[in-house]
Amino acid sequence: MGMTSMTDDARMACLEGMRTAIFDMDGTILDSMGEWRRRNAEYIRRQGIEPTAEQRAQMMQLTGRAVVLYYQEQFGFTTDFDTLCADATGRMEAEYRRGLPQKPGAEAYLRRLRARGVLCVVATATPEPMARMALERAGLAPLLDHIFSVGMIGGGKGEADFYDRLAGMLGVDKAGCVMFEDAVYAMRGAREAGLTVVGVTDGTNTSWRAQMQEVCDVIIDSFDELP
Repeated sequence: MGMTSMTDDARMACLEGMRTAIFDMDGTILDSMGEWRRRNAEYIRRQGIEPTAEQRAQMMQLTGRAVVLYYQEQFGFTTDFDTLCADATGRMEAEYRRGLPQKPGAEAYLRRLRARGVLCVVATATPEPMARMALERAGLAPLLDHIFSVGMIGGGKGEADFYDRLAGMLGVDKAGCVMFEDAVYAMRGAREAGLTVVGVTDGTNTSWRAQMQEVCDVIIDSFDELP
């Protein structure tokens, strides 16, 4: 079961007012974050360096701009975040096209939300055409009302204003929005914006568990834990 400081009844209660469910995609409803993180080691190999087993394990836990700093500290070369993102995104397209699995309980939970009349939305850093393709391959796209890329909304998920813009685009009250997310920086942005935050565990975010507990209302290992 997911770890939370609340009782099960309290955990359910904090989700009772949900009118809009906003889902990250990779690592949240798709079991794809491992593929993304493996690109970190692949990038190093293409620079002519073979990372150690320890470095590979560390890079599987790195997210966002931390990768850039790690490359500089461990391997002595610099790159920029946008270049890394573009490289990884291009190489992930084939994985999305082949199809990646859902996270445990994701489809059934989306169906439960739809039956309750909850608006279901994806907001992902992955470009919208690729995200839509991945979600269609996984059978989740028909259960979503909207699929947005970060670029369509503007800004970043670590910023509170991002969620203000998204709520405005949807025409919904943030008080009824719940963010489902696996990345701590985005959890913090959603929390700062006043959203309820559900942290979704993943093999690539185990080292961030303490930070997740600080910022999330609920932490789950599977969507089957939620009503």
